[in-house]
Amino acid sequence: MNVADPVELLANLVRIPSINPRERAEPAETELAENIALWASERGMQAHTEEVLDGRRNVIVTLPGDDDRPLLLESHLDTVETDGMTIDPFDPVVRDGRLYGRGACDAKAPLAVFLTAMARLAERGPRPRTVVLAGVVDEEHLYRGVTALRASGLPTPVGAIVGEPTELRMVVAHKGCMRCRIEAHGEGGHSSQPWDKTNAIEVAADVVRYLQREHAPRLAALARPLVGPPSLAVTLIEGGQGPNVLPDSCVLTIDRRTVGGEDPHEVWAALRAELTDRWPVTVHEPHIVDYSLDSDPADPFVCTVAGSLRESGLDAAPLGVGYGTDASKIALDGVPAVVFGPGSIACAHTADESVPLDEVRTAVDVVERVLRTGGAPA
Repeated sequence: MNVADPVELLANLVRIPSINPRERAEPAETELAENIALWASERGMQAHTEEVLDGRRNVIVTLPGDDDRPLLLESHLDTVETDGMTIDPFDPVVRDGRLYGRGACDAKAPLAVFLTAMARLAERGPRPRTVVLAGVVDEEHLYRGVTALRASGLPTPVGAIVGEPTELRMVVAHKGCMRCRIEAHGEGGHSSQPWDKTNAIEVAADVVRYLQREHAPRLAALARPLVGPPSLAVTLIEGGQGPNVLPDSCVLTIDRRTVGGEDPHEVWAALRAELTDRWPVTVHEPHIVDYSLDSDPADPFVCTVAGSLRESGLDAAPLGVGYGTDASKIALDGVPAVVFGPGSIACAHTADESVPLDEVRTAVDVVERVLRTGGAPA
């Protein structure tokens, strides 16, 4: 394989299914991880895999350089499901300058970009700094791959580029989230005698109205320049035992998006206090927590990425987005992190997922240029 051709590599990655198994005990991403390790080893790089859980393995590719403190390239191996796709998810097709297949955009294109840039560096040099690529599992569910990476003993990177479809923009900020269940309690009983009894569904309705009309509007005061204000949405409701039974429980699920400066656990604690003071409810501990990203656009590493974008004639202005990425977890360790890659988030998870190949090739040039500087401004 020509190490300078990311398109053939991307097609090979798409051919290997790596659907996130959610809570099933399946080694879903492992074949892909092992394929990447072999590809990298054949091109002079050090590569190994590390088990995270249930036989699911991260892959770590290292290209040693003059400075041992690494520059990290990170992207995820897993994809979402293929139900409802209108194309063959694992038979990549190139048409009208785009490559189609599950994961083509999110996020096997960034993997192909990172690997190609590293292979070019391995072949031609120079290597001012060690480069580490981490392909991780479970980004599409509970982030357990990047969590394992943080605990693996990897030296703190000088900076990180996290691969996601950003249309070749440099994302430095995104929202986090806190998802929890709010359980409203009632007394139960026969529906023919509802008088003077607490109806759990009616309590839940009061909570929803309060969240929409009083709580959510206050979040506007916490707006951040690149991502706007936090948000809160009620996304699920479950309650009742039968049409002739007064409900003794009704459960709401909320999605609370956080911004820089907010800790998701503190957000939960404040919301719990606010609601339990007013209604007979239990605000259960969060079942999903993710952190926001708020990298400093003036950081030297971020400036290096911006400079490489400008050299390719691209928009180098820092961007904020509403979706989450692994970058926020990496940034918890004090690592300046940016999110970058070819393709659009609008194409991710779609029935005919694809990525423009001109963006893939341009992204290789941008990343290779950053690696040749070692992550420091020229």
